[in-house]
Amino acid sequence: MDQQSFDKLVGDVAKHFSTPEALIAEENLTRDQKLALLRQWEYDLHLMQVATEENMTGDAPPGTNAEKIRQVHAAAEKLGAELDTEGSGAAKTGAVIKEEKPKKAGSAR
Repeated sequence: MDQQSFDKLVGDVAKHFSTPEALIAEENLTRDQKLALLRQWEYDLHLMQVATEENMTGDAPPGTNAEKIRQVHAAAEKLGAELDTEGSGAAKTGAVIKEEKPKKAGSAR
């Protein structure tokens, strides 16, 4: 997918995909693009949880964001991403889907 189209998706992932499963089924996205969108979706959902805690939410039923976060994590795992549930830190928007570090050339063991 070209960068301009991808940037539109990043702006509101949930608007473009009904579920994380629909996102990972999208054939026009690379694995890296799918993981980037899942990370953004995770971040957006954490922000919604913070808003809920501060009584700033709309009509979403309680627990909706937490369930969607679980679905996002499950989708990321299906793509082979590691989840860091221990080291996400104290920030309420701490990411759990780990950023992949590029492998160094010639460091195969």
